[in-house]
Amino acid sequence: MIRLARSTDLAFLPDIERSAAERFQGTAMAWAAAGDPLPPADLAQAAAAGLLWVASGDDGLPAGFALAQPMDGDLFLAEMSVALPMQGRGLGRDLLRAVVEHARAARVYRGVALTTDRELPWNGPFYRRQGFAEVPDAQLAPALRARLRAEADAGFDPARRCAMRLTLPG
Repeated sequence: MIRLARSTDLAFLPDIERSAAERFQGTAMAWAAAGDPLPPADLAQAAAAGLLWVASGDDGLPAGFALAQPMDGDLFLAEMSVALPMQGRGLGRDLLRAVVEHARAARVYRGVALTTDRELPWNGPFYRRQGFAEVPDAQLAPALRARLRAEADAGFDPARRCAMRLTLPG
């Protein structure tokens, strides 16, 4: 079940993010497994804005989450994490659908955008299967270009990073 996050959910989200990051072990992004989770204030702000969704696990507790924010006329998927034991059950796909449906219903966004690794199966290929397309460098909006630059500065391999976008019907 996917729903908007409540304040009682926020304490679970850092552990979900850390667990999800374990999937990067043994990949070109292994270093990301040691990264810090999102700041609690960012999670609280997104929840208050109605831009943080959680996926419930079998026990009814949060097992995944998606955080979005407005960016250059799009809704930007800033983070999506599913706890490692719950991966492969469609929770990420369902979270992504909730973000896209929110963007459609809001009728103020041109699309849903994100940045990701081009090659890891649960990154670029996953988003392509959901209808996202890579944004050519020449078409990057300023904030998206800045986001990719900041990610490169943080250690992400710019040759593997890309921006992707799902255009919403006008």
